[in-house]
Amino acid sequence: MNSTQINPPLPGAHPVYTAGSLVYSKKSLMVLSLWLLWGDFAFNFFENVFGRFLPIFVKHLNASDTMIGIMTGSFAGLVNVLFLPAISRWCDNLRTPIGRRIPLLIVATPLTAATVVAVGFAPDLGKWISDTFRQSLPAAFTEGSIILWLMCLFVVTFHFLNMVLVNAYNWLIRDVVPLPVMSRFLAWFSIIGTLSGAIFLYFVFPHLMEYRHEIFIGVGIAYVCLFLLMCWKVKEGTYPPAQPASERAGFFKTFAIYFRECLQIPLYRNFFLAYLLVTAALNCAGNFITLFASNTLHLEMAEMGHVFALTAVISLLFYYPLGWLCDRFSPIHVAIGAIAAVVTGALLAFFLVGSARGFLIYSITFSLPTMAWALAQRATSMKLFPAEFFGQFSSGLNVFGCGALIIGNLLIGMLMDATGSNYRVAFLWTVGISATALIPMILVLRGWQQHGGHDNYVPPLPTR
Repeated sequence: MNSTQINPPLPGAHPVYTAGSLVYSKKSLMVLSLWLLWGDFAFNFFENVFGRFLPIFVKHLNASDTMIGIMTGSFAGLVNVLFLPAISRWCDNLRTPIGRRIPLLIVATPLTAATVVAVGFAPDLGKWISDTFRQSLPAAFTEGSIILWLMCLFVVTFHFLNMVLVNAYNWLIRDVVPLPVMSRFLAWFSIIGTLSGAIFLYFVFPHLMEYRHEIFIGVGIAYVCLFLLMCWKVKEGTYPPAQPASERAGFFKTFAIYFRECLQIPLYRNFFLAYLLVTAALNCAGNFITLFASNTLHLEMAEMGHVFALTAVISLLFYYPLGWLCDRFSPIHVAIGAIAAVVTGALLAFFLVGSARGFLIYSITFSLPTMAWALAQRATSMKLFPAEFFGQFSSGLNVFGCGALIIGNLLIGMLMDATGSNYRVAFLWTVGISATALIPMILVLRGWQQHGGHDNYVPPLPTR
């Protein structure tokens, strides 16, 4: 995901932007943005196949709500917590002729696509195994249990590979995009990602059950081609020498470094906590709100796809104004306002949403604060964390967020089972945890102001 081969300006031309050793004119910066946005479009379209479809698909296979929570979130959180610290440090020290991020993307992209296709074919493979080895399998290994075990295997594999993809892509953006235009880049990424999701939800999502095989294969092939094309056209700059091998931390020491340095300073500690709580509130509840629309309101796949797509299209109108608010006041102020709006919207939804029209109104209005939070927290991390520790703190943010997914998805799945699959309770889950997140986020604002605020902020550095 590095930008196309960026040539330095001609002699006598005045460079406009720099990112490390990369030098951009306005034209070359535009080329960079087009290739990165191209890759982002393919990436978001691909992720929607997995994220939106998996809860319904697993429920169709008669999995319990606890199993749905584990497969859709806890698996992802576990692999991130276990492997991301070491992978991020290794990637920071990787030096190849094509950079330190691109090699991971080239390897992980086709493997990730293959695992998603495998998920789509899990029922067929499970049936074949059951039919072929029926006589030699224990009685407990029914066709349904074999399919669910295969799903678990493929889902865990997907989450591991996708973890590499997502983080390497974000690290690449930080490496190649000049900081003075980073907020505008992030706004455009949000717009393109939303547009990609809307196209998927409107045209593809309603037909996923009917044409599962064809869609999974087609999307997998298209994703590999488009994403690798971006990797080919985008080039990384040069980096400082890698850390000497003798100084690199081992597996367990890496965890010690993460938790000690990431949590050492209250400003960053509060931001990690706020991010953890909002992740648990929104991401863990999202799967069961989809099931609320499907099982409680009895919306058809086409209806849900059109609701989600319309919501995404309408939200496109607000990304740039939100980006302006982040620049004008600070992304921290926008994040606090977004959390407060999430609490209000989820509480109203719990009492008022009871029809397809009500769900449409909820989806449109609730998308605005969730969209504001997503943009504001990402911009906050870019501005809040010191450049010297950005890779480590950024991956640390993912580790804490994924820790929230591990526990949160397990707990909300158990909550749904305990309430007899009363999916409306998912709204209350969002209310309670989001309201709690307001406290550390307000402390982040206070700490940010103490260290210089909007115009004079100087990031505090942890001691080693």
